[in-house]
Amino acid sequence: MSKTLDDRGQFIELRARGYSFSKISEELEISKPTLIEWSKDNNVSEEVHNLRMLMIDELQEKYMMTKKHRIAVFGDFLNRVKTELEKRELSEVSTDKLIALVIRLSDALKQDETEIELVSEEPLSVGSFTELKRWVA
Repeated sequence: MSKTLDDRGQFIELRARGYSFSKISEELEISKPTLIEWSKDNNVSEEVHNLRMLMIDELQEKYMMTKKHRIAVFGDFLNRVKTELEKRELSEVSTDKLIALVIRLSDALKQDETEIELVSEEPLSVGSFTELKRWVA
């Protein structure tokens, strides 16, 4: 029984690493039909899947590919670029680049715009609208 549990554990690890049934069969000296039968077990399938996900997570951490890390790296780089830009004068930038920058900044601001929508069960009186208009202007 212990040998079978060890074999199953090795089978799960090798499947998680992407080994084929044939390769595992050779390595563990267990028939391919037995391995296929083991793979049909839901618990084994879940363990293979979970181990595969843990391996991927480990690789992402190793190569710093996690979303959290990318955000930190790009955020730091963005701050460094902003600091450098604050030291520079826009007079050094060509007209065509300034125009392109205005367009990009305008587009970025439009994406952040929120349309104000007032909701009320009672219609606004003319006086309130005038006050609101004065307040907004």
